[in-house]
Amino acid sequence: MREKNYSLRERKHAWTKITIVDAFIKRLRHCRYEEISIRKLCKEVEISGGTFFNYFPEKIDIINYYRNLLTLKIIWKARQEVMPGKYLAMINAIFMKFAEELTNVNLINKLIAVMISQKERPKKIVILNSEKQIMYPDYAGMENISTTSIEEFFRQCLRHALKNGELPRNTDIEDVLISLLTILGGTLMTARFKNVKDKAYQYTRQLKLLWNEDAYTKKRPLSLLMKSIAGTRLSRMPSCRM
Repeated sequence: MREKNYSLRERKHAWTKITIVDAFIKRLRHCRYEEISIRKLCKEVEISGGTFFNYFPEKIDIINYYRNLLTLKIIWKARQEVMPGKYLAMINAIFMKFAEELTNVNLINKLIAVMISQKERPKKIVILNSEKQIMYPDYAGMENISTTSIEEFFRQCLRHALKNGELPRNTDIEDVLISLLTILGGTLMTARFKNVKDKAYQYTRQLKLLWNEDAYTKKRPLSLLMKSIAGTRLSRMPSCRM
């Protein structure tokens, strides 16, 4: 896809928004979420309080925006390694990319803590193509990836996998989705207390257990599905000692 030339106004808008997020996340690495002052943040990035709230009506919106930015990056990277139409392989690749990207344990724990404290589901976030280009200038085709949550991305992958025969016809998609989200978040939370350094190994181990489990279907076990995950790097990951 040919890179679009955005107007000065579009680029300034995108640059300001990305700058706000970058400054906020840098502060979050060293401060608690509740301690981050919007007033001081505005002073740092040289904008008014009114301008800040035009971009992010609520403080939590920055966290949700950052999560979606990270999800876009991970999806883009996974797509570089997985053949089109291999949806279970895509899910596995997503986990490996999360393991690569989420290296700052302190930041991860703070993000999880903030998300857990929310009483409502996150608002739907839209990331403009101009913002994608400013944030990821070297990621060709990033504009083609739609803004989505990791939950919805997994759900769509599972639906496509069910449709093309990668999953048994009577697989309960929502049950599998809950398992995937539990593996994703649970491993990160456990890493805080168990000093887990190799998240990729732990993800690989848990995914192998999941795909070999027959709890999601009354007929053939999901272990048979491992044969359909061609194109994934899962087979090249360290073997698990059970």
